[in-house]
Amino acid sequence: MMNFLCFGDKRNKSILLIHGMASTALLCYEPILKMLPDYYVILAEVDGHSERAGELVSIENACDEIEKYVLDHLSGDLYCLSGFSMGGTMAVEIIGRSNINVAKTHLDAAFLTKMGLLTKPYESLFCKAIKRIQNGKVIPQFMMDAVMGKDNNSIIEMLYQGITPNTIERVCEFVYRYSIPENIRNYKGTVLFWRGSNEKYPRKSVALLKKYLPGVIDVEIKGMGHGQYLHEHSDEYARKLIEYLQN
Repeated sequence: MMNFLCFGDKRNKSILLIHGMASTALLCYEPILKMLPDYYVILAEVDGHSERAGELVSIENACDEIEKYVLDHLSGDLYCLSGFSMGGTMAVEIIGRSNINVAKTHLDAAFLTKMGLLTKPYESLFCKAIKRIQNGKVIPQFMMDAVMGKDNNSIIEMLYQGITPNTIERVCEFVYRYSIPENIRNYKGTVLFWRGSNEKYPRKSVALLKKYLPGVIDVEIKGMGHGQYLHEHSDEYARKLIEYLQN
């Protein structure tokens, strides 16, 4: 069963945060917790991404677990669902299912672009890159710049060292082959999509999402690569998120 970390007064408005692939809930979000004392904050620890969690069965199963938690502990009502990268893809899946009520959705670099024939090569490259980092080896800078944005080491610094190839493969199979559910057109809440100007795929992802939800608020963060705004500018990240929550 998925683990959830909860902070604050349950009587306050709720925010559930879903972290990125090959990271952890605390590595991603612990720096912003101090900025959110007026909210009930829930961090979902996706299976396979924490020493407290078991092996990942599938991302679909992880979404089931999050829905069940909200139904069981929050009467099915969530004020804000926020996800980074893989977590953003999961957030899109959850609001597309319409099994829980979500007033506001915040997506940070959600990956919604199908990779097609590149799925397996990308999956293999990602596994090899993670293995190199786990073994203390350097990833060539030109490769990091191309995938994560120039001079961006955020993903390395937020890496969960216990991630396994099995978990990476299952996440990649979901994310790189993901199809936005048609039912998401019925979503009545607001959606804010953040993406760094140095990120390639989130730009394509938000354009695709707008075909289903034309009202998506699309915000480009200048000079930022993947995960960089969250990791390197956490205080500003939290302030901007609070502005959205209070709007």
